[in-house]
Amino acid sequence: MHKNAEIKIELLCHGIKANEEGVSLKAYPTRGKSRAGVAGSGRNFIVNPGQREEFVVNAGVLQPFLERSPFEFRKIDGKGWILRNGAKVCRATVFEPKWHSTKAGELIRLHGRSSLALALTNACRFKAERAGCKFCIIDIGKETVTHKPEDLAMAIKEILNNAELRKFVDLDGFEGIVEPEDVNINSGTLDENALVKLYAKTAECIKAVSDLPIGIEITPIGKEDMLKLKNAGVDSIYINIEAFSDSRKSMIPGKDRAYPREKYLEALENAVEIFGENQSASWILIGLEPAEETIKGCEAIAEVGAIPLPRAFRPLFGSELETLPPPSVEDAKRIYSEWLKIVKNCDLDPRKTIAGCAKCGSCFPIRELLSD
Repeated sequence: MHKNAEIKIELLCHGIKANEEGVSLKAYPTRGKSRAGVAGSGRNFIVNPGQREEFVVNAGVLQPFLERSPFEFRKIDGKGWILRNGAKVCRATVFEPKWHSTKAGELIRLHGRSSLALALTNACRFKAERAGCKFCIIDIGKETVTHKPEDLAMAIKEILNNAELRKFVDLDGFEGIVEPEDVNINSGTLDENALVKLYAKTAECIKAVSDLPIGIEITPIGKEDMLKLKNAGVDSIYINIEAFSDSRKSMIPGKDRAYPREKYLEALENAVEIFGENQSASWILIGLEPAEETIKGCEAIAEVGAIPLPRAFRPLFGSELETLPPPSVEDAKRIYSEWLKIVKNCDLDPRKTIAGCAKCGSCFPIRELLSD
């Protein structure tokens, strides 16, 4: 396994203690609050900045388990470093584009180096039924937010047309400009018809102001609805199975009741037919079930032609799994080693996905594993 893949897996599992100004988080961001969750609890660290082996990792910096992490971010002689048990491991820096501190930042956030991420709503019918996913905090806080597709599109247009908003200065003092490459959209789970309409309208509005490819995350839907979304401008689709074993019943009770495992696999197979090779994928969380079950899930997803995306479970403040520890590095490395064999055997290449989480890659060691 490539050394960059190893260190990225370790950082995703352990998180990073970060007390430096501009890096630490004391609370979940209020801007873009309807996307609060995994990415919102971390920072995008640029590791080995400026070097040939530079990569981005969204490592947790606001989690219950961080006191046990061996990793720490610290500025030394004006430069950012990631330390393991006090010893330097690699250089690292962070940055935020100017638009994050404007009204556009309340709607659109930067994920990784180039993905424009947004959420349609933090309303979720399963949360309302007290059957929401146990690891999720999409409904954190008292305010329910549903964004208008036109407002989201106008924010993207403003960001794309105003280079000043895309400027950044990282912790090392390096100045640059973000060059967006895709749009990544998620949402709480609504009634199926309403959700498809909302996604389709949003995609249409974004395509009217931008040529950026669009990736969406959605629960299993039928072929007719997939065609509607494809025609509206959606390029890549993520139907996230999240757990494969019977742990689904306790971890994602509402989704498991409404959409059994077989329904996910059927929808993914249909998505491959409609959206094309390497444009359909499914998250599966490492640490919610035995490693063998997660590997079986990766195999099942790949066998229908979709890309499995195993991701280290990150316990979040305010979730029902707040006290559950993250997965062991050993389990994660084993799963990713098997994942690499699976995607190669099934002739899948996540590097060809044009929008969404696989394109961003900050929460997964995709390119680092495939670089071997």
